Amino acid sequence: MRPEDLRQLLQRQPCPLLCLHLTNGVVFEIRDPDEAVVTRSTVEFLVPQHESREREAVINLLHIIWVEVLMPPA
Repeated sequence: MRPEDLRQLLQRQPCPLLCLHLTNGVVFEIRDPDEAVVTRSTVEFLVPQHESREREAVINLLHIIWVEVLMPPA
């Protein structure tokens, strides 16, 4: 995935829920575009808390095979 394509999806108004489908079958959700940082080769964002621990995901853009775009209800 190209960084500019992901940035364009994150800038949509209203911002949809983005489900990133990775090459290993794992799916990550980006719910808040303000918490995602897209660099030249990665996307970084907070993952929902698990057992009161804050977690951050750093994903290489090469591992994103497709993005599911779920628009918020009207």
